[in-house]
Amino acid sequence: MQNKSNKLLEAEVRDLEDALTKTLYSFVDGAIDARHAVTILIEKGAISEKVIRNVSIIQDFDDLNSKQVNSIMGIYYSLSVKYDISVNLIRKIIRERNK
Repeated sequence: MQNKSNKLLEAEVRDLEDALTKTLYSFVDGAIDARHAVTILIEKGAISEKVIRNVSIIQDFDDLNSKQVNSIMGIYYSLSVKYDISVNLIRKIIRERNK
């Protein structure tokens, strides 16, 4: 039995990039600004609010952690208050990112 590689060829990557760009552009063609474009993508189901929130949490965590102002738990508590979710969920999001 032959092993199939999960790596894409450069040409396949370009084709996927073009298809993704065209698809996303077709959704947000009439958007007024970036915020409106994100709203359209959420409404169309192309992206998830949960994913956007998680990406924002990870970016904020990285920013706060790089400044080394607070302890890790202090960062978790700050993010918990900012995003109105539990510290355990913040920890889970960060932990899953590191897998």
